Amino acid sequence: MSEQSKRMLRGGARAATGVVIIGVSIAAAAVLGSGAVAIPSVERGVVAVSADTSQNATFSLICTGAFAELGADPSRPTAAIPSGASTTVITGEPLEQGELAREHADGTAPLVVQGSANDNLAAAELQQVGGSTLQGLTASSCAEPVHEQWLVGGGTKLGQSLTLVLGNSFEVPATVQVSLFDENGQADSSRATGVLVPANSQRIVSLGGYAPDRERIAVRVESTGAAVTAALGASQTVDIRSFAVDTVTRQLAPATMLVVPGVANFSSDEHATDGAAPDADPYPVLVRVLSPEESGTATVRALKADGSSQSLGTIDFEAGVVAELSVPTWPQDAQAVTIDATVPVVAGVLGSADVPPAHDNAWFAPAPALPADTKVAVAVVLGGQLVLANTGDADASVEIEIEGVAKPKTVTVPAGAAMPVEARGQVWLTSSQPIAAGVRVVSGPNIAGYPVLAPIERRAAITVFPR
Repeated sequence: MSEQSKRMLRGGARAATGVVIIGVSIAAAAVLGSGAVAIPSVERGVVAVSADTSQNATFSLICTGAFAELGADPSRPTAAIPSGASTTVITGEPLEQGELAREHADGTAPLVVQGSANDNLAAAELQQVGGSTLQGLTASSCAEPVHEQWLVGGGTKLGQSLTLVLGNSFEVPATVQVSLFDENGQADSSRATGVLVPANSQRIVSLGGYAPDRERIAVRVESTGAAVTAALGASQTVDIRSFAVDTVTRQLAPATMLVVPGVANFSSDEHATDGAAPDADPYPVLVRVLSPEESGTATVRALKADGSSQSLGTIDFEAGVVAELSVPTWPQDAQAVTIDATVPVVAGVLGSADVPPAHDNAWFAPAPALPADTKVAVAVVLGGQLVLANTGDADASVEIEIEGVAKPKTVTVPAGAAMPVEARGQVWLTSSQPIAAGVRVVSGPNIAGYPVLAPIERRAAITVFPR
């Protein structure tokens, strides 16, 4: 056989072998695809990996620092100039403390208290304002930065000043969108302001230029970049005489049930009606509510220490409009206000202290529910009185630990009651039921108050699903 014939024979054999292999493969695929023969498979369940995010994580509480007066410097009428000294109570063991920079470095600087993610930490601030044009008492909770918050209180009518105090304790700047609401609805969006708050800084903004000549103000604060803290600085003069100063603590979100502990209204002259009805308070308690999106009705009640309550009235409100209820006569044994609304609202309650010729007032903010069976740090400023409110259906047994006092004490807050308890300085509360708490300071013609803020819930663990 020639070499050429051999090559042709080998080529034909290879071709025939290829045809056979292809045919067998097609047949096998047909059989397997029909399900007649089980196909072995490799299966792997979903893999989940848990990661603890609390390791080395920290959080900060920011205090507003010295009260800032708008127009204190005649050469800079739009500048808010802080002055005076504030004092701070810190409960817990912070990792470190620092200060925020601000444009006018007068008075006590804004304090930053830093703790680890699992620390039980609280702080509050008090200042006796005693300048040449403003006098009164301010107090506020030092708060943790968030991306959205609300403030209710004050106005921009003649003699009234209102500033927004923004704090950024992070290493990146924050861009803050400020939306204003008043007695006529939401302010023109073209007047809404964007404020840049540099890293590790505080900015103070006058709201009178954005909503001038308004009787009632509510503010929504939203930030991008860094989270921020927000507070209002409210002051009022009559002629050239100081009438009131106050710092308004924030609230996080609208809700259908709000609890405002510690509300007080005091006058030393029972016969001074200032034009009011003979049996009415010379300066009535005011309750303001805002529903950002829906109209509705709110029922307002005063809670007493024995578990009874008294109706203060109802408020019909329109969406986006700050509505107000004036309480002609405040029940002197009342310790808190509840606002039960048909739709979610934010709110503020104004109380007064009047000892002629001096006067002061305070905007009390709603307090969040403190979780049951959880030890919560509370900072009670000098002269402050702690008020506990229990709006639940069961009595609350509250254990109170006070720094420097060897033995804790336990008090019972009846269902539906609000009651003052003796506790000063660094305090820890553990309650068998969810409760709300606030601190008020009333001294002669001075009044101030702030809510006890619940720790912001943090997710200590996350689950990762690798691909």
